[in-house]
Amino acid sequence: MQQFLSSINFCLSNFGYLFILCIPIITLEVALASLIGSIDIQASSDSAALEALSEISFQFSILLIASLILSVALSGGCMVAFHALSNENSITPYQALFAGLKKFFPLLWANIMHSIAYGLGFLLLILPGFYLYGRLGLFPLFIMFEEKGPMDSLGESWSLTEEFATKLFFLTTTFMGIQLFFGFAGGTIITDGSLWYLILTTLIKYATLMPLFYLFFSLYKSVKQP
Repeated sequence: MQQFLSSINFCLSNFGYLFILCIPIITLEVALASLIGSIDIQASSDSAALEALSEISFQFSILLIASLILSVALSGGCMVAFHALSNENSITPYQALFAGLKKFFPLLWANIMHSIAYGLGFLLLILPGFYLYGRLGLFPLFIMFEEKGPMDSLGESWSLTEEFATKLFFLTTTFMGIQLFFGFAGGTIITDGSLWYLILTTLIKYATLMPLFYLFFSLYKSVKQP
């Protein structure tokens, strides 16, 4: 509980900074979801749906690529941001994001392998997905601060979290469970895919991811710099 509250308190104390850090990817994800939602595939014939998809294929590709690049950069950039905020260093949110962008390819491959691992876990009744997400989630720290490669970073994350596996599992489940709950609850209540719903669910996504990422950072810091 202490780690849960300290992660939330840290993010609340630095809300403005972290919001600026996340706003580019939030904007892109909302725009991408809004573009997809603008096509009423279920109410269209197959030919009409394919025609509508072809009409937005260029915009969809641009938004998808841009959101992929920024989401990968954010996974490393937020760790740089946490380090700067914890040590009262003067670094802007976009400088932190750019630091993640400079490590794009190692972060990309590690993100892909991480996603495959916890994705397979989610197929096994969801809870193993939370476990794998938490155990492997520290990989950006090893890439950003120790120059490790993707596989080494995932292996280091697994080794470092062994002692804290149970606690990390419950905290990861809590943060991601909040995100999934609001996503499913909102999807049940609001079925028209309105812009406000897309904005709200995306904000909730990053409002839960930032404390979780800070939890990973604080665990890494406590072990590496006791």
